[in-house]
Amino acid sequence: MDELSRSSADLWNEICTWYWRWVDRQDHWTSKGQMQKWCVNGHDDFQAHSAQAVNDQFYDAINSWHKNNRKGNPPRNRSKRWNKICWKKSAIKMRDDGVLRLSCGRGNDPVLIDWPVDKKPVYAEIGWAGDGYEIRATYEVETEDRTTGDEIAGIDLGEKHLAAAATEDDSFLLNGGELRALRKYQNQTKAKLQRKISRKERGSKRWKRLVRTKNKQLNHLDNKITDLLHKLSRKLIEMLLERGVSTVVIGELKGIRDSVDYGSRMNQRLHQWAHAKFAQMVEYKAKGAGMIVKYVNEEYTSQTCPKCQHRHKPSGRTYDCPECGYSAQRDAVGAYNIRKKYVGTEDSSRLPGVMASPSGVRFHPHLSCSSRSRRKTQSKSDRQPV
Repeated sequence: MDELSRSSADLWNEICTWYWRWVDRQDHWTSKGQMQKWCVNGHDDFQAHSAQAVNDQFYDAINSWHKNNRKGNPPRNRSKRWNKICWKKSAIKMRDDGVLRLSCGRGNDPVLIDWPVDKKPVYAEIGWAGDGYEIRATYEVETEDRTTGDEIAGIDLGEKHLAAAATEDDSFLLNGGELRALRKYQNQTKAKLQRKISRKERGSKRWKRLVRTKNKQLNHLDNKITDLLHKLSRKLIEMLLERGVSTVVIGELKGIRDSVDYGSRMNQRLHQWAHAKFAQMVEYKAKGAGMIVKYVNEEYTSQTCPKCQHRHKPSGRTYDCPECGYSAQRDAVGAYNIRKKYVGTEDSSRLPGVMASPSGVRFHPHLSCSSRSRRKTQSKSDRQPV
């Protein structure tokens, strides 16, 4: 695996070197097809499709950089030592004895893995996971339509409340307190260990031991954060299915962190906000349940009054309209306006029950992924703060 990983990294370095050399010297942006002919074809260290996958990785990163108007750091790292190895469907075979065979090209020994699943994956990759190599496989799964109605739900992603969901007559919030606590502990752990590392001589035994400890602890916390996001996104989809939702409309937050300056602590929280990762999880889980997923621009959705359309920027978690006196939870207002943008304005005169105080869902380690009870929106006299 070390040899394959180094070969993959060498190919990445070669692609990266020639790509930027042509940009710097000739002002020429080499296409993926040209790079395929010049650098990728003819590599005999591993399977041809695995070499093409390295080229795909590089150009995915380049295209993402161009899509973001060349903001941030482009992929210019030409000194990778290790890189993941990928296999496409044609290079993957399932043997009768339950062994997964990953081809490494003509004349090279294949990678053989005792596979616990009878089904053949359509894509597989092996990469370093902190304390050893791990394999990640992708399968084709038929979509199971679990929707029972034609309701439309708006989703407003947030940093304090991970998500606010609004249907025509109901709403609820997913509390993000557990995620923020994990992020805070992760930052404290990283700072504490980094201070200890900085006091040791670089390359010494104690320095290496502390670096290994730091990487191990941070990888463990990253896994906990990913697990939490999976559980909350699954919880969100289950609650939407119980409400008969068949279309999910998510507010698009692209570029929201550009040029922000709310102080060092708040900036750190915003830049660690995993809204894109969470939105991706919600999207593929919703599609897997048979839902339609749409994105709309969420600009001013949390500042627009649902009743009179007056725009007002709230200072706290409650939206109080200075024009008509309307009051509601700010995230629920954003979710309702996101839904309204998609549905249209033909029913704008009607103020649905969604704008009552939303129910709240907090994360518990052993909380089941299906809602224990379908919480209805409380009446005005029974509202309780969340």
